[in-house]
Amino acid sequence: MLTLQGSSIPKGNKSKGFTLIELLVVISIIALLIALLLPALAQAKARAEAVACESNESEMGIAMQEYLQTWKGFYPGNEVVNGQGIANNFCVWVPRLMTMMGSGSAKLFYCPARPIDMEYQGYLWPTGTVPPLGYAKGTIELGFGYTKGQQVLFLGGQWPAQTDSLGREIALPAFSYGYNDWGTLGAFPLKGQLAYGEGLGGDIDATGGQYYPQVPQSAVQNPAQMIAITDRIDDASHGDPNYAFIYNSDPTRTSLALPETSIPGVVQWAEWPGSIHEGDSNVLFADGHVAPYSQKDLTQINPIQGGSRMNMMWNNDHAVHAPNGGFY
Repeated sequence: MLTLQGSSIPKGNKSKGFTLIELLVVISIIALLIALLLPALAQAKARAEAVACESNESEMGIAMQEYLQTWKGFYPGNEVVNGQGIANNFCVWVPRLMTMMGSGSAKLFYCPARPIDMEYQGYLWPTGTVPPLGYAKGTIELGFGYTKGQQVLFLGGQWPAQTDSLGREIALPAFSYGYNDWGTLGAFPLKGQLAYGEGLGGDIDATGGQYYPQVPQSAVQNPAQMIAITDRIDDASHGDPNYAFIYNSDPTRTSLALPETSIPGVVQWAEWPGSIHEGDSNVLFADGHVAPYSQKDLTQINPIQGGSRMNMMWNNDHAVHAPNGGFY
């Protein structure tokens, strides 16, 4: 019987796997890198949204200057009053500016930092509902910027409750942007004050009356320091769904207090500028430039607490005014 002497098993190139400790080290390093990168990515995303929003408002500013030239030096005003009650009010500043911006401009009235249902297209007449008395669905609405087939930006009043497929009532959100309607005077001017208040125009009377005219360009004493349009809060997420005046921006306490805020311990109000861009709101001024301001600064209009300058920036005469409610 033959035997092999001196033979040995050849050593192959066996691959050596990772040990458990090595795997844990690699995973820990990857997790650490992700933890370091995520805040930077989130910050970059937030900054990109803020820049896009700023661009939107810049386009609105260009449209506003064109509107002033086209309509003999009058600002567009905030909304139309077509009778008594909020069922007869609808927004006009958005469609009026859109007439200066061309097709596809609806997307410019949506801030990308907001929920998608806050875009302009989210405020159409609900399918199958009947518009309030005095309106005709799909027709020209009193010539206030709406064209045939364009739906009215409107909430509140006598709307039928909107429900989902399970019959639950749907809370409608706010709009992305708000127009400086009454300045620091609040909801309406008092006797002896200008009929259009101290903002850029509140309610425009469409009933043939003599009240609530549009603000003339000559009334704005300092356009570079006059607030026109801001980001605004989301009423639905702050405890007040279906709030009617979703296209206003108002620093006063003339509207409903909201229980939840983005600033702990601070009560927010239903028409306040937003705080969505890392605490800031983009602000379009009457001269067309855009700059960020914190919600805290925008709503500090009490002269005793150092708010004189901001108070003036909400008012077309660039002067300090106390709210009609008598408190700040």
